[in-house]
Amino acid sequence: MHEDLARAKDLMKEKGYTCVLTFGEITYTSDEEGLRPLLDWMYSGNKFAGYRMADKVIGRAAAFLNILLGVREVYADVMSEPAKAILEENNITVNYGTLVPEILNKTMDGPNPLETAVDGITDANDSIMAIELAIKRMNR
Repeated sequence: MHEDLARAKDLMKEKGYTCVLTFGEITYTSDEEGLRPLLDWMYSGNKFAGYRMADKVIGRAAAFLNILLGVREVYADVMSEPAKAILEENNITVNYGTLVPEILNKTMDGPNPLETAVDGITDANDSIMAIELAIKRMNR
């Protein structure tokens, strides 16, 4: 694990952030849940190629957003097996606390709606519209 990722992981755990991006002395943090931090960073116009990210949960949808952000290495407390495969196929180094078959919804009685939204998608660029539509449906 690269020192930037170790620092991101430590910050996430010590300060209670949901998501941390690091590159040398540059650090971005968020305490927002779900994919909001990733989407905000993606739409910010900043470049994140080569950054390391620590996140609470990474499923397929988050994996696609990490690819689009250009991160080099990720850590997740919980990561799905499909997310791990997607990240590795895109040459992103993967670290995790717990590997699970799938990311479940908040009530733990079915798949997470954002995971369902990207089911069958194989290209990160194609995931954005599906993710945004799923978020709109969830916020109704």
